[in-house]
Amino acid sequence: MTTPSLIVARRFSTATRLHLQLVFAKAVEALAETYQRQAAEFVRRLKSRLTVEEALQRYFREVSVPATLEETVRSRALISLAGLIEKVPAYTSPGSSWSLLRPDQLVTALRRRVQYVEETNLECRLAASVADEAVAATHVRMARETAEALAHEVQPDQAIMMYIREFNLSSIDAQVVFRTAMSHWAELHPLPNEAHTVSPVPAPAPVASKRRLVLDSRPEFGLRVLV
Repeated sequence: MTTPSLIVARRFSTATRLHLQLVFAKAVEALAETYQRQAAEFVRRLKSRLTVEEALQRYFREVSVPATLEETVRSRALISLAGLIEKVPAYTSPGSSWSLLRPDQLVTALRRRVQYVEETNLECRLAASVADEAVAATHVRMARETAEALAHEVQPDQAIMMYIREFNLSSIDAQVVFRTAMSHWAELHPLPNEAHTVSPVPAPAPVASKRRLVLDSRPEFGLRVLV
């Protein structure tokens, strides 16, 4: 991720460049807030399996937090987790008690340990997936805002690509952000000839004034209606 001060001037006016810098600065702040909030949620979800420090380290391994934001995200996450940190009990290592287990108990303990590690890894992947979705949603929102800022200068797809290059998104993330942002733009800015293409809902048929249906007027086919 680059800083907003490194924006390429291109052919934009001074006012447009300043507006673009403002949008990118807001994007950096929004991303930092999203990463911090997801880091805290990651720790809370894994609190029964990992210590706060272990969960934070795992979060930064599972979620691609830009290096320029890691310290900010860590500091903010720790501040938001202050209540949880004060209530965490002291952890005791089970290593010293393993030597007292019989061979059969040791095998069972190892199997449980392997299962525990696999379940922990799954929980980490699930929490990381939630965080990735939240980060992608923030990118989409800010990419759309970039397109709004440059609406009178370039096409929306070009503006969205400028945002993607500015924040150096990976190819997979770039495809997701680009397609989703373009889809949102299409919904918010329909073409003039498509704005009135939705056919009106037909009015409901008038209700008959008769309170009861006359069954005698219907033809019978050998079956009688029992009342």
